Amino acid sequence: MTLFSESGGITRRQFFKGSGILLVSAVITGIFAKIGFDASAASDEYINKRIAAMYTLDEKMTLRKSHLNPEIAQIYKDFLSPGEVKPLTEKSERLLHTKYGKDIPALIEELKKPHEPGAQPGANHAA
Repeated sequence: MTLFSESGGITRRQFFKGSGILLVSAVITGIFAKIGFDASAASDEYINKRIAAMYTLDEKMTLRKSHLNPEIAQIYKDFLSPGEVKPLTEKSERLLHTKYGKDIPALIEELKKPHEPGAQPGANHAA
């Protein structure tokens, strides 16, 4: 039996069959939509709790700036800005900050080259 008849419209049985199929598909769609909305709400709730926890942990830390950390200060004195603690020097920016996208292949090539004694690493590096 076909769902729709071309000759004289649809019969009552065909109408109820089509309505049932439509109702079932609407209910199933509604169930999946509810599941999706619940998952989205749970995800948002988790993210908000995580943000609050990170802020709480940050507020409890005694050292909140990396360049005030005694171990990092020693690295600055010994290597990044010899003799002083001077953040944001060209050397510290180059060595401590992340490279993205098109900068990565040039950085890899530069790191593969052997450094000459006394040569400033990255001297030929374009910022």
